[in-house]
Amino acid sequence: MYKAGLALAMLLAASTGQAQDRATDPLQGIVRCFGDGDFHAESRSRLPADVTARSVATARGPMQVSLADGYALMMYYGGKEPFANLKIERSVAGKFDLDRKAIALQMEALADGGKVAPQRSTQNGIEVVALDNPASGESGVRSLIDFFDVRTGTIATAYMLQQSPEAREYASDAAYKILRDRFVSGLTACMAQAK
Repeated sequence: MYKAGLALAMLLAASTGQAQDRATDPLQGIVRCFGDGDFHAESRSRLPADVTARSVATARGPMQVSLADGYALMMYYGGKEPFANLKIERSVAGKFDLDRKAIALQMEALADGGKVAPQRSTQNGIEVVALDNPASGESGVRSLIDFFDVRTGTIATAYMLQQSPEAREYASDAAYKILRDRFVSGLTACMAQAK
């Protein structure tokens, strides 16, 4: 259930609505954090201006998450295979709390109704909610991590990807968790510096 739910969450299409004003780029500061460091973005794409919401699957049915702006980044560590698929999104003004609730309900549904407990923490002032995939496999999502910055109304979602054995950049589950935690620390530091 968990693995299928994560795959479904990744495939849900964004719905379109009224175009957003793109005179500014409030997420650029976070996107720039991933230049040529250990974790770097090999591809960056900005959300089309006419996409103003996306749907998330919850136990209560589909719910909408507002999108004032957003980026999708394919993150690498070492360059062999993607390490994470990262979405950085800014909520429409006044909708952050509703968006956070919808994403929390999505995480609850992905956690198989509470059979797997999400890990919650606060790092650099950013709320972090993580769900690790208990099943080991050769493809798919290894962890799903949501980041919430109440101060700016920014939500980031990292789909930490399972790498193939021949390209894997960690030798054990413990080594993966070290890399995952470094990624989380770096992203929360970037988000904390953003305006």
